This record gives sequence, structure tokens and C-alpha cells, in this order.
Amino acid sequence: MWAAYTMILVGPNSASRWGKKGKAMASELDGQERRIGGRELGAFAMPILVRDVVLVNPPMRLEQVYGSFSEWGSISPPTGLCYIAAVLRQHGYAVSIVDAEALRIGAEEAVRKIAALKPDLVGIACKTLWVVNAHHVAQKLKEKMPNVPIVAGGNHVTALPERSLRDFPAFDIVVVGEGEITFLELAVAMKAGKDLHKVPGLAFRDSGGVAITPPRDRILNLDELPVPAFDLLPDIAKCYKPPLSSVEKVPAFSLVMSRGCPSKCTFCDRSVFQTRVTRHSPEYAVALIERLHKDYGIRYLLFDDDNLLLNKTHLFRLLDLLKASPARMPFTCQSRVDTLDEERLARLKEAGCRVLLYGIESGSQEMLNRMKKGITLEQIRKAISMTRKAGIKAAGFFILGHPGETEQTMQETVKLIKECKFFDVAVFLFTPLPGSEVYGNVREYGTFDEDWEKMNALDEVVFVPHGLTAEKLRHYSDLCYRACYSRLGQVLSIPGRLTSMAHVKAVLKSVPKMMFGK
Repeated sequence: MWAAYTMILVGPNSASRWGKKGKAMASELDGQERRIGGRELGAFAMPILVRDVVLVNPPMRLEQVYGSFSEWGSISPPTGLCYIAAVLRQHGYAVSIVDAEALRIGAEEAVRKIAALKPDLVGIACKTLWVVNAHHVAQKLKEKMPNVPIVAGGNHVTALPERSLRDFPAFDIVVVGEGEITFLELAVAMKAGKDLHKVPGLAFRDSGGVAITPPRDRILNLDELPVPAFDLLPDIAKCYKPPLSSVEKVPAFSLVMSRGCPSKCTFCDRSVFQTRVTRHSPEYAVALIERLHKDYGIRYLLFDDDNLLLNKTHLFRLLDLLKASPARMPFTCQSRVDTLDEERLARLKEAGCRVLLYGIESGSQEMLNRMKKGITLEQIRKAISMTRKAGIKAAGFFILGHPGETEQTMQETVKLIKECKFFDVAVFLFTPLPGSEVYGNVREYGTFDEDWEKMNALDEVVFVPHGLTAEKLRHYSDLCYRACYSRLGQVLSIPGRLTSMAHVKAVLKSVPKMMFGK
């Protein structure tokens, strides 16, 4: 079955292309120095016989990510690790994934599980909020397995490769950018004991400093990647869930079928994918959905792409295939308000779209301009009205506290939420993420507490614009939620939200907070 899906999704020649690439890499590195950069490796015997690889998603509690609204929180599958695992497995490596977040285990237990697998190489995912926990795992692994190289990857270390190696000494190597080809070539180079300067997309300690190799080109045809190794994860239906506010039933699963976004919003981290969009074909996507439906029991999808509606031709082909598929199921997706029209909405509704998530960000045109959203308040109002008329629920994401925010602009956001009558809102406290445009000079506009463990954007206030206070930001966050949930229509809609026991528990815990403040 797996082989059949690989043939469908990847094509008959993809594996051979990758095989040649791996052999070419090994050949190209022949004759180079036996070292990892210029670092004194000590216990790292070279060459390192890399056969067994363990990829790690570090521990994280829902309360750390979602704060007082943890009942609505999500645990997303580490899709990036699953792609890397699939590529490595395709080339003969034995690969395991330890997802400490999904397993709800701490660093000590994660390290025990990793060490029991006796890896030759360990890779750890590093999103900003997760990076400190990732380093805790790496430190404890070094105590147990000092000879095993630890590779960090993800958006945080991609945005700050040199600083990450300096601040987190248990990380030996950083993968910069997309990880699939880079991690494979890294494993090939280490196995042959070759010089990592020849591998694009890496950062590592070198002669007392940090060497950063040339950037790797983006993967343009995502269908050349093998099927993500979801089979290496713990029970998909039980251990993973999108935000309950975004899905109408469970078991549900978050799926990302494209990479990158052409927009230039100042607050977004674009360090990995920049502004170029690459995507899987609709055929690849639907074949994977059918596998999730048949083999894992998934009954609802959240398309977590930045903007599923961006390419009209691609969207309509995907929707046609979904409608014809035996795995047809309802779904939620994200869009910008300026990539919307009545035809798209009608086709989405026919295919089973229940909820559209919009990145609104602010009810102030001044703030939208500062954020470089490239949208207007009139476009927002029109898009929400059209969505509701099409029979699809409209939810909005908002950000409070971006540089330039004032009490007046926050009042305008509260007003817009009342006016548009969103089905749901999520209000984030502005968090200056490494890799975003605003990160570099954010201290010119306010005070910034750069504590990675507080960067959850929901409860913790890490940035306060000049003229405001943390208390004022939290107050207006409460007002935004009340503007959405204290309406009579929202109160009357509560029974309709009780579509599963998980939804019942979340509603009972959160409704008082949403209506009357945290």
C-alpha cells in the first residue's frame, strides 16, 4: 500500500533522481578533509557511520503555547520532520521520530526514548517558542551520548544561525532553510567523513567562529518529495488536533500542501520560504488525504497553508478532486481577503468548506499600512459579508501591539470585530519573531523582552509599543473577544458548537473568559 502511494504521489522516476543525487554527493566529497567544519570534534570519531537517525519534536505543554485558552489549543504534526524522515528512509537510513509534544512527555522521558533507539545522528526541530526546550533535550542527550552529533533545524535557527550556535552550545550543526535535501547530504558527508563546507544550507562552528555555507536552492516541485512519514508518529487520530475553534468535528488533522507566501507582512517570519510559493499538485494532496482517511480515520481537515485560495486553477482542480474522492470530508482553510471572489466561495462551499480563516490583523487602516498587509477595511468588510452569504463561517486573526499601535487604533479593531460579526476570532499579542522584517529594529518602537520561552503571542506580552502598557494591551485583547462573543447571536450559536465531547469541554471552560474577560 505504501509503495503504491509513493508511486502515485512521487512518480516512477523520483526515487532514482534522488538516488543519483545522493551518490553524486558522496562522489563529490571524496578526497576532502575528514572533519565537520574546522571544529575540534573531540569524541566525534570520523567518519561517523550514520545508519540510524532520530528526529525529535521537543516537549511543549499546551499551557505554554495557548495560555489561558489551552482548551482550544492544537498539537500539529511535525510535518517537516516527516518529510525529512521519508527522504532519509528512501535512501536506506533507519529513521525514528520522537514527538515529545504529542506524547505529552518532558525532556527526561524524551531523552530516555531517544537514547534507547541508539542513534548515530539526532535532528531537533526548533521553532522560536520551542527552542529552549529543544536545547534542554540536546544538553541531556550530550550527557548520555557525547559522541552523537545533534543537528538543529527550523525557522528559529534558520533566522539566527550564528546566534543559535553561540547561545545553545549543545547544538553541533544548524540546517538553514528547507531540510530535506540538506539533511540527506549532511548524513552522506558525515558517513564519508568529508568537509561540510561543501554542503549548502548549513551552519557550524569553524576555527573559533561559525561557518555558514551558501544557501540551498528551494525545492520547486514538492511532488518530488516522498510521502511524509506520518507512520512514524504516534497515533495520528488521538495525539494530534487542529485548534478546536477551527474544526467542526474530530478526529481532525492539519495538512500543509504548499510552502511560502507572496505577501510581505512585517510581522511574519520569512526566513525559510521567503516569498516564493511552491506547492504539491492537487493529485498528490488528494491521494495523501485518502490515505489519512482510510488508514488513520481522519474525518476533518484543516488546510494550514498560508493561503489555499491563492492560485485559482490549482484550487479548483483540488476542489474537484476532493468532491469526487471517496475520502471527501469537510474542511477549514485560510485565505487573505483580497484573494476572494464569489466563484471561489461557491466552489469551496460545494466541496465541503465549513470555515474560512482570515488574517485581518487590525481594524485600523493606519495599522494595516504599517504592517504592509496590502488590504483595506472595505476589502475586509466585503470579504466577510460575502463569506457569510456563501454559507461559510468567517473567522478572523488579529494582532494587537504592533509598532505604532495606539489606544485609538485598538478601539478601531474592537469596532470592526463588532461590525463584521465574525464566527470566531483569535487575538494575538504582537511578538517580534526572528526572520520577520520588524524584528531587526523593533526596539526603536517600544520595549522588547526577548525571552524565547514567552513568545506564545497569546498570554505573554513581550513587546510594548511606546505610549502603551502591557495591562492596556491585555485589556483590549479582552475587549476584542467580548466584541465577538457577547453578541446575542453568538450566545444562541453555542449549542451548534457542541459537535464533539472535546468541543463541549472547551466551550464550557472558555465561554466565561471570552464573554467577561480572562
